[in-house]
Amino acid sequence: METIKTATFEALLEHAVPNDTGGYDFTLDGEIFQIKDTLEISAIATRKGYIIIY
Repeated sequence: METIKTATFEALLEHAVPNDTGGYDFTLDGEIFQIKDTLEISAIATRKGYIIIY
């Protein structure tokens, strides 16, 4: 049975912390991603199998 993961964009946004390079460190499922723009969050979450609720 496959697990369906959902998250609101706002909830995911809370996991993006500004870093020293002017971007963000975004953590999802224990994995840290260095992103330049918070708009990248949706693409990362989708690749990891999340359905994003806006």
